[in-house]
Amino acid sequence: MTYMEQFEAIKKKALKLDTSSLPHDFAMQVNLTDEDCGGIFYISNIGGDFKVEPYDYYDHTVMITVNSKDFIKILQGKLDATDAYFRGLLILEGNFDHAQAIANLAKKSTEKKPAAKKTSTKTSTKTATKKATEKKPAAKKTAAKKTTTKKTAAK
Repeated sequence: MTYMEQFEAIKKKALKLDTSSLPHDFAMQVNLTDEDCGGIFYISNIGGDFKVEPYDYYDHTVMITVNSKDFIKILQGKLDATDAYFRGLLILEGNFDHAQAIANLAKKSTEKKPAAKKTSTKTSTKTATKKATEKKPAAKKTAAKKTTTKKTAAK
């Protein structure tokens, strides 16, 4: 995967986040360390204008150095930025609160997703199975009655 392909995937995920609750202006430079798709981009929220662009941001408030897989996990809410920092998965320079703001947005978006779709599918499958098993014994009883009627007629 090239840098631009990876950047577009990250940008797509970042732009899906609800940024209306961001409390402050910030500019985050992200340095991707992947061998095949390493590069630099920035995420900023200045005056409520949220941007993700493939450029250096010299006046950044925070700079993160991380591989793309871990950064995507942070954006998806699957990896906590604080945990990643203490585990050595990312290097952070600058205002940690600004880095945590993006991770908090990801957590909020994953908490809002309902899991009701899976249960409704299982319920309908169980109902269909019950209906099918109820119909089968009824068909056997009808066949058994026909057999006894033929025997009685033959005698």
